[in-house]
Amino acid sequence: MKKLHKKVAYIHGMAECLDLDKKEPVAKLVLQMIDLLDELVDELDDLKDRVEENEDFLEALDADLADVEDAVFEDDEECSCHCEDPEEFEIQCPHCDAFLTVDEDELAEAAEDELIIHCPECGEIIFSEEDGEEVVITEDEDSE
Repeated sequence: MKKLHKKVAYIHGMAECLDLDKKEPVAKLVLQMIDLLDELVDELDDLKDRVEENEDFLEALDADLADVEDAVFEDDEECSCHCEDPEEFEIQCPHCDAFLTVDEDELAEAAEDELIIHCPECGEIIFSEEDGEEVVITEDEDSE
């Protein structure tokens, strides 16, 4: 803005050096235009200051809003009801009678992708899509 103020002051100085007759219509027009330029530069300077103030205010408001969002939505991320936890099942190994706990996502993945679930105790196959064997699956009491 200083650059615009300097330019308008320079034009104003040039008009004074011309020693214009203020009674002539053309001189009146030029002087009025110079005054208008000076007012426009002042108004632009005020607008620039207001925009900078608004930007600062918006940045502070955005930071405050981020704090509020963190406080409000922090609880949603840590749901204590375990509503999204997959249900767990106990599978009994038909070979060694050991129990293996798997969740429903693992069982669904094994069924869809024809994966095999091995017993961690004896290493034998507990669940296989190819087996066709019935496996005893009981709902885990702890998951409720």
